[in-house]
Amino acid sequence: MTYSCAIFEDLDADMKGSIDNRGPWSGGQGLERIGEGSVMTSGTAIPDLPVFSEADPLYHAQLRKIRHIIAKADIQTGHRVLEIGSGWGSFAIEAVRRTGCTVDTLTLSVHQQLLAQERVRAAGLEDKITVHLMDYRNMPSEWENAFDRFVSIEMIEAVGKEYLETYWGVVDWALKKKGAVGVVQVITMPEPSKAKFHLDTKLALI
Repeated sequence: MTYSCAIFEDLDADMKGSIDNRGPWSGGQGLERIGEGSVMTSGTAIPDLPVFSEADPLYHAQLRKIRHIIAKADIQTGHRVLEIGSGWGSFAIEAVRRTGCTVDTLTLSVHQQLLAQERVRAAGLEDKITVHLMDYRNMPSEWENAFDRFVSIEMIEAVGKEYLETYWGVVDWALKKKGAVGVVQVITMPEPSKAKFHLDTKLALI
C-alpha cells in the first residue's frame, strides 16, 4: 500500500507475535501474485498485482493512518487536493472514495506513476485523480493558489534541509490564500535527541 509508518490500535502491535504469524505485507515476506478479478483493496479488482490481505493487521494499520490524515486535513467534497509524493496511489484513491475530492498527485518515479495510474483506472476514478510525473518545483503556473488541501506522506525526508525553504515556498504558492489546510507526515526526531538514538530509529509525527 505505502512505504510509510502505519497506525496500529495498540502500541507496538506490529512487534507482537512471531514472524511466522505475520502477513505477506509485513516486510514483504510471502509476497504473492494474483490473477484478474482478485481483490487488491476493498472493492478494487486489479490483474496480476500483489495481494492485500484484509485479515492482515498491517493492512488495517496502513488504512487507519491514511484515513487519519484525510480527517486531519479535513478534506471535503469539492476540494482540490495536492499530494507531493504519490507512493503507489493509496492515499489519493482512499481520499477520493471517502470525500469526493479531486487529487493531483506528484511522483518522480515512472514505476510509481504507472502502477498508481493502473490502480486509479481499476477504481474507476480517472476523472478525479491525476498522477503527474513531475518535480514539485516544476508545477505549472496555473496551479498558483489553486489547491484547498495539501498532503505529503513521508516524502519530505528526501527534500534535504537545504531545500526546505524552497519546498515550503512552493507549497505556499500552490495553496489558496484563505482556508487552505496542509498535513505532512514525516519520519524525524528532535535535534537534541540524535545522539541518544541509533540512526535507524524512526519516530512518525502526524
